[in-house]
Amino acid sequence: MPEIDLRSMPPAERHPAVYAALHALDPGEVLRLVNDHKPSPLRYELEATRPGEFEWVDTEDGPDVWAAEITCLARILDVREVIARGEEPFDLIMSAVNNLDPGQVFVVIAPFEPVPLEGVLSSQGFDYEASEIGDGDWRVSFTPQH
Repeated sequence: MPEIDLRSMPPAERHPAVYAALHALDPGEVLRLVNDHKPSPLRYELEATRPGEFEWVDTEDGPDVWAAEITCLARILDVREVIARGEEPFDLIMSAVNNLDPGQVFVVIAPFEPVPLEGVLSSQGFDYEASEIGDGDWRVSFTPQH
């Protein structure tokens, strides 16, 4: 299980490091966080911005060390390297979509907003939320409609 000890990191680097580690997880994988205070703001941020994508469990509750285990529930696919190589990621994306568990959230990280993909998956019963994550990169969360 990967672990990030936030205690020695400058505050400005903590959330970006956690998000980078979370994006690298496969469904069912767990990231362990260790901190010098309860990381409630991070938990609330995750629950608000990535609903249904992660499960958070507090495992240590101070007074000197707080820890949590965050389990990835979503299928996260980062296609930035595929596109950088000049390859088309559509077949890879559709293969991932076809292998989702019922109700599972699907996330695509791309170097641009994948508007055509949003249309394709919308027509297949997904709602989506797109957000720019910096440096021109985009994160699109696709949630199956109920």
